[in-house]
Amino acid sequence: MATEEIFSKKIACGKRTYFFNLKQQASGTRFIDIVESQYDKGEDKHHRIRLVIFEDHIDEFGEALREVADRLKSNQPPPDPGSGEG
Repeated sequence: MATEEIFSKKIACGKRTYFFNLKQQASGTRFIDIVESQYDKGEDKHHRIRLVIFEDHIDEFGEALREVADRLKSNQPPPDPGSGEG
């Protein structure tokens, strides 16, 4: 089954490079493919980690990512284990 890349954004961060790819399968199913690539000089190859988020899960994924990023930026302490948050 062929997959078409619709849009791609590359972010270089030190030794790591991130790719945010919007793709579509021949069936019409769209998804975001996030790839982290890191070069290993010792092995002379790139190591890649891939995460796929399908269109029907993007809202929940985006909300969770924003919440975690906001906590990171604001330096908030973690929630109490018994609070049901998280």
